[in-house]
Amino acid sequence: MKLLMNNAFRTFTIILLILIPLVLISLTEEYIRFSVFTIGLMKAVTSIFLFWLFDKYALSEVDTIKELKKGNIAYAIFLLAIALIVSSAIVSF
Repeated sequence: MKLLMNNAFRTFTIILLILIPLVLISLTEEYIRFSVFTIGLMKAVTSIFLFWLFDKYALSEVDTIKELKKGNIAYAIFLLAIALIVSSAIVSF
């Protein structure tokens, strides 16, 4: 229940509710040329959401914003690695 009250979770839910019909529409015969963009966008949102879940639950003892404001280079490099994984998922399609 606490997860449903989170602003980030609600934002991801709204974005996914918009993207899912777009993906289904883009897979029809007349809009097939848009399917790569919409599926890539869907993969990006899903990847960012999964990273958010990972950051919230697996790294719950680390405050991300506090570490970045402190100037922790190692944590910034870790986040960069996650960003590279997300970008490679989009490009590989």
